[in-house]
Amino acid sequence: MKHILANPRRWGACLVLGLAAIAVGLWASQQRGETSQGEPAPNPDVPAAEVLAALPQPKTPRLVDGEIARRTETARRNERNPSAWAALGEALMQKARETADAAYYGHAERCFRKALAIDSRHGDAVTGLAWVEGCRHEFEKSAEWAEKAVVLDARNNRAYGLLGDAAAEMGDYDAALRHYQKMLDIRPDVSSYSRGAHLLFLTGDVRKGTFLMQKALESGAPYAENRAWCQAQLALMYFNTGALVAAEQTLALAEGGAADDPHVLAVKGKLMAARKDYAGAIAAYKKAADAAPLLDVLIPLADLYTVTGDVAEAAKAVEVVETVHSLNKANGVRGDAMIALFHADRGRDVEEAVRLAEEEYKTRKSVSVADALAWCYYKAGRYAEAQTASKQARSKKTPEAAFLYHSGMIYAKLGDRPAAQLHLYQALSLNPNFHPIHAKAAEDALAELGSRQPTGGAELKGTP
Repeated sequence: MKHILANPRRWGACLVLGLAAIAVGLWASQQRGETSQGEPAPNPDVPAAEVLAALPQPKTPRLVDGEIARRTETARRNERNPSAWAALGEALMQKARETADAAYYGHAERCFRKALAIDSRHGDAVTGLAWVEGCRHEFEKSAEWAEKAVVLDARNNRAYGLLGDAAAEMGDYDAALRHYQKMLDIRPDVSSYSRGAHLLFLTGDVRKGTFLMQKALESGAPYAENRAWCQAQLALMYFNTGALVAAEQTLALAEGGAADDPHVLAVKGKLMAARKDYAGAIAAYKKAADAAPLLDVLIPLADLYTVTGDVAEAAKAVEVVETVHSLNKANGVRGDAMIALFHADRGRDVEEAVRLAEEEYKTRKSVSVADALAWCYYKAGRYAEAQTASKQARSKKTPEAAFLYHSGMIYAKLGDRPAAQLHLYQALSLNPNFHPIHAKAAEDALAELGSRQPTGGAELKGTP
């Protein structure tokens, strides 16, 4: 699989969507007291019975729960077998993917550390710990564990994938390319194809990105959730480039076998909102949130309540976002850029939003974090700094209309009318339905810019 990712003109900062988005805690986690804030690292010598007794019992059985039950029994019967513990840890990580319950990271970590207490050179356990830290957005720690895994086995394709994730988020994009290419060379499968697809798409190569996501779907997946996630991501790729019908057709295929999957439901909500079916979109998002309360489900739900004028529900939704973000942090998951953007959009505690975005950008220089920082600066009236951050966000030609919208609004504040008009027009040309609030704001801003004579400092009325 040589050089399938090669695209030398466009490599640089990239955003890997969805790879770490599953790291959000459930409200139930807090009720069970399953948080890791202030707790010491799991003791690798803890008795097996104690590790197994801590595992929660599923309230709504899923396919992965049967796998967890089987692997739990195997670990119980083979307490000195490190592979049994590592396999259980991997099933628990899949459970975290499917439920967005970040407490499962702690359970999985205990299993991986138990395996290492038996065999300190167990490759699957070392890779498992890299996986845990990556999902917690602790990318430096994830890279350290992944490097150890590669030393133990130079053909550990999963470790190369985790190294690529960490490198991309920390700003070493050439390294991300090398690691993902190595992963593909070793084993072209759903995981390597989907990673490569995101990297290509989010650095501007739409054709090759969508092609590789199709390859991911064709390669098969160990769990139905994995396939549903890929189908949802492919539908999002089409949506982001304005191909709404193609996105709907792709999602229809996903619904055929995974209608209740939260990733599928979230994309369904986005597509229905683009069609102005706000009631249907709200229903889809609510169902997705019930299954897996991810921030990228809860935030658009809050937006739709605002669009429909349901002030009470919008206020409740904002509170839920804050609660889930707090649980996220309580379970040891880093990442404040999304909540900073959330506050900036609403003009809430803007200085704190700037602080959070700046802190995140110090070590997480992805295009998404750069865009969040730009918008926070914009809302704080720091337009020159906003322009600098916005240029970084757009530097890889990511097909993301929100980046262009933010840029256009920033240029308007700086008095550069032609640049403002250009970027707002590009945002709407790329995807005229990119957001239920901001797409309309972009239209209004373009109309206002076009109706006035150029001045030394453009000021838009009612700028969102």
